[in-house]
Amino acid sequence: MKALGKGSIASIVEVGLTIAWIILWAVLGLWAAATIGYLVFMALIGAGVIDAASVAAAGSDATFRIRISGVESEAFEALQWTDWHFIVPALLIGGVTIGGSLIIVSRLRRLFDSFRSGEPFRRENAQHLRVIWITMVVIELARYALLVIVGVLLSVFGVPESVGEASFTIDSDNLSTWMSILILIVLAEVFREGARLKEEQELTI
Repeated sequence: MKALGKGSIASIVEVGLTIAWIILWAVLGLWAAATIGYLVFMALIGAGVIDAASVAAAGSDATFRIRISGVESEAFEALQWTDWHFIVPALLIGGVTIGGSLIIVSRLRRLFDSFRSGEPFRRENAQHLRVIWITMVVIELARYALLVIVGVLLSVFGVPESVGEASFTIDSDNLSTWMSILILIVLAEVFREGARLKEEQELTI
């Protein structure tokens, strides 16, 4: 099977990206519903409509695993929904990741659309790759920033009583993410140069 053009591998990938695009919008909807629901839940607790003590008792056997900025916590015993120190940053990073993923998939769809048409060296393809790696950098930096925020919140407010010892382990996937970003930076320049040479050739002809 050929790599470019109609009926090629690029066409199959484009279909897969379209499916991912639809799924991401559905996930974004779920995230928005969860965020609004949590804000309403906390507002009701603040207003005294819901008893925080009864909520804590109901969730006393819960165990959560929080993952922020490529750092995954050990299992936090009995983490409550009222422990906003962890829930709010987790919701924020979820929003950043989903939004960034939508931008990346959108640009990839345009990129592979040009591959399917058999014109890989368009000038806009370099721009698509540039937007993708910039978005990835923003997502990673946002995750680091939120990790710092969690640390500050814990230092100011202390570790919630419902949580055991807060320990973190480094996620080695971060290295591969930054390597991918570097590769995309190089590819963006390759496509930009390829588009420039193609335009010069067309003007010469």
